[in-house]
Amino acid sequence: MSSEHKGKHPPQFVFEMIVAEAARAYLEDKAPAEEVAQELAEKFAAQYDIEGLQDDILKGVERFFVFIDSVEISDVDLLLSQFVWYVANYENLTTARKKKGLFNNPLKGRPKDPSRVFNAASSLKSFTYAVSAKKAPIRPVEWTPAEEVDFEPVFSLLYAPQPEADDEAEI
Repeated sequence: MSSEHKGKHPPQFVFEMIVAEAARAYLEDKAPAEEVAQELAEKFAAQYDIEGLQDDILKGVERFFVFIDSVEISDVDLLLSQFVWYVANYENLTTARKKKGLFNNPLKGRPKDPSRVFNAASSLKSFTYAVSAKKAPIRPVEWTPAEEVDFEPVFSLLYAPQPEADDEAEI
């Protein structure tokens, strides 16, 4: 880790997106949760101090699944992808996120919040209950991560480009 990132951890909303994407990757059986968490932490090493990030991602995924198992959700992947969109675009249920700060980059590293795992799980719970009560904004069907131009440094790491299918490979 370079000294320029020491003590500058991902902002809470970025951490929440990382945990949601780790949970989605685990659900898709891409790899065991430990490997997913390690891979995501390493991807963010160039941007943030990742000390403890892997463990916190794992704890966050665990808390997400404890909550998800306690309620009836028909499409967990859809909920998690909706949550990523919501976190990127809203500070809370009624306040849109200011993506272009006048004097501050919203993706700038912050001091580590010792309760970031708890806060991420609480945010998912609040969003889920608000969606079920039809009180939360939901992602437009046509939305893609590529549209998040202001958050490109984060979304480019969370959503690696998909390899193009070789048309001749499976004939």
